[in-house]
Amino acid sequence: MIEALRDIYSRLGDALSRTIFIDRLDYSITGENSRLEKMIDGAVRSRKEWKDFCGLLEDKARQYDLYLFGAGIWGRTLHQETKERTGWKGVIDNQPAGKAVSSLPVFTLEQFMEQYDDRAVVVISSYKNGEEMSAQLTAAGVPASRIVDGGKVIYDLTEGAAYFDLEALGPPDPEEIFADAGGFDGKTTERFLHWCGGNGYSYCFEADRANIDSIRKNLAGYGNCEIVPKALWSETTVLSMNMKGSCGSSITAETGDGDLQAVEAVALDDFYKDIPVTFLKMDIEGAELAAIRGARQIISKRHPKLAISIYHKPEDIVTLPRQILEYYPGYRLYLRHYSFGWYDTVLYAVP
Repeated sequence: MIEALRDIYSRLGDALSRTIFIDRLDYSITGENSRLEKMIDGAVRSRKEWKDFCGLLEDKARQYDLYLFGAGIWGRTLHQETKERTGWKGVIDNQPAGKAVSSLPVFTLEQFMEQYDDRAVVVISSYKNGEEMSAQLTAAGVPASRIVDGGKVIYDLTEGAAYFDLEALGPPDPEEIFADAGGFDGKTTERFLHWCGGNGYSYCFEADRANIDSIRKNLAGYGNCEIVPKALWSETTVLSMNMKGSCGSSITAETGDGDLQAVEAVALDDFYKDIPVTFLKMDIEGAELAAIRGARQIISKRHPKLAISIYHKPEDIVTLPRQILEYYPGYRLYLRHYSFGWYDTVLYAVP
């Protein structure tokens, strides 16, 4: 094991990757949040974009009362990450019933506007609904100068940056062929196509039926992609899936009652037997090692770029890079982290 760790460490391509590897490994072994927080500090909170945004909020808080718009996960994240700097006064939400952000009062927009005055600034927390939220505020009478888009800042640092921001990937080939394993809502495929300047082709692997409906809607305007309604595994077979209609849907080799439903699974070696795939991305809720094993021939013979989620299991930080290097030792490895929590650490392998 020591030799395996040394080998992985020696192949990491930059200082940030080495720091994330040590912190992630330490967190996997000890479970101590201090190691996780150290990793997040170095990978996300130290970014200039985040520091500039926090500085902006501090400046606003000296002059105005700050309110969050959105009590969902991004609103809670934004509050947690900035509460010591800002002194938030309250939260606006279109459906506030049962929602809480710490001990802050949660209002509807109508309730907020009843007490609105020129000392209030509203910070939007959602990227997905940001434009709609901004339009709501403007229509209600909040001046554009009193609206701050925090959702885009968080998105650009986290999921909006994942998979395509690593400089070592180099410029995309116009004929790039992408495997979007764990397609979820199709947004990663959409970002891949933007990264390729509208060129390339994506196969979006997703077995959850509700997620497939979302993919169809989000990719309706694109012709150079297709949905593959299958899960990924080490072999082509039939598995069970817990279909949650979210990014948390997962497959298992076990069978049983309840929410488990039978799905077709495919090995990437079988699917891409005659297709020259160039870039494999995987975020498949703990099935990454099995899927990598199902791509042995692709990795060993074609050496595609890889972007693999490496946080679902504590041992992933070792088992995934070790398996990849066994199939092709010519990869240079990189690690990046894309959240303010334990999730969304990505291993890149660049030939």
